[in-house]
Amino acid sequence: MLNSKSFNTVIHYLENHDSEFIAVLDRIIRFIVNKFKSIEDLRDEILEYNDTYQIAVSDINFNFWLKISNGSTIYKRGINRNASFRIIFTKEILVKILKREMYGTDAFMKGIIKVDGDLSQGLRFIKLFRLFMKYLNNGFQKENL
Repeated sequence: MLNSKSFNTVIHYLENHDSEFIAVLDRIIRFIVNKFKSIEDLRDEILEYNDTYQIAVSDINFNFWLKISNGSTIYKRGINRNASFRIIFTKEILVKILKREMYGTDAFMKGIIKVDGDLSQGLRFIKLFRLFMKYLNNGFQKENL
C-alpha cells in the first residue's frame, strides 16, 4: 500500500527531480480523479460543484486543470483560460503542503500562494484538496499508480 508515509518519501525524493516529480504527480492526480469517478460517496461529496480549477506550479511549468460538475471530474494538463478559480504556487510550497509541513490556507494568508476567484470557489477547492489528502492517507495500492 502507498500510504501517507511512503507518499511523503516519494515526494521527498522527487523534490530535486522536476521531470520525475511532474510525471509522478500527474499519475497521482489521474488516480485520484478515477477514484472520484468510481466511488459513489466521493461523487456525492462533489455533486454540487460546477467549477473549473486551474492549478499552476510556476517554477517547473506544470499546469493542469480540474473541471468538477454534477459529481463528474475531468483532469487535463495545460491551461484552461475559462477556469473559474486559479491557484499558483511553486514546487517548494506544493511539496510542503503535500508533506503537511504547511497548510495551503496559511500559505495564502502569508501571500505565498496566489489565487484568483471568489471565496465560495476557494472554499470548495479547499474541500476538494482535503478529499484528495484523505484518500492519500487512507492509502492506495502501488499497482494502481
